[in-house]
Amino acid sequence: MKQEGNNDSILELPHLAEIFEALRRGKHISARDGDIFHALKRQGAQYEALFAKLGFKLVHHARDFFYFFDTTNFTELSARMAVFMFILVESLADKGESVEETVLTRRFTYKDLPHLQGERYQTYMREAGITTPEDLAKIVQTMERFGFARRMDEETFVFEVSIYRFLDLCMEMAAKAVQPIAEPSQSDKNEEANQ
Repeated sequence: MKQEGNNDSILELPHLAEIFEALRRGKHISARDGDIFHALKRQGAQYEALFAKLGFKLVHHARDFFYFFDTTNFTELSARMAVFMFILVESLADKGESVEETVLTRRFTYKDLPHLQGERYQTYMREAGITTPEDLAKIVQTMERFGFARRMDEETFVFEVSIYRFLDLCMEMAAKAVQPIAEPSQSDKNEEANQ
């Protein structure tokens, strides 16, 4: 009988329906989301247990936001957002700017984005189905819907803390790309000399 009461209390978690629906749709919930964020913070373990029973993995990111983790559902939309971020990160790094600081503190203007400038970036964006400034604005609008960005007005936007989902991935890929190539061993050198 005690078990039944425990299930009832889990189903009575505050904002449960709103939280589940937001997370199920791919939203990343952060402090900016107010009550639903605070409910997750206060009773994270209960939400995590309930969602696990439903087949979802609730993640509380180290940067203090929540999302459902799913490696099996990388959609075309996710790919577009990833390409958008990879280009932005590379462009900022090439200019010598602190990527993390810039992404989290700068107010970006659509017309100044590097995505449609230069043949290489245009090719990547074309492959992602983004060819016009309006397409760029739509990607930012989508990122806002998922909790990654916030449009300030018609011309500008800022990133939210949840953008770390993409920044972490970008940084991980960059680190792998610059790992030093292992020096050949002495036996490899001797083998080459004998050929």
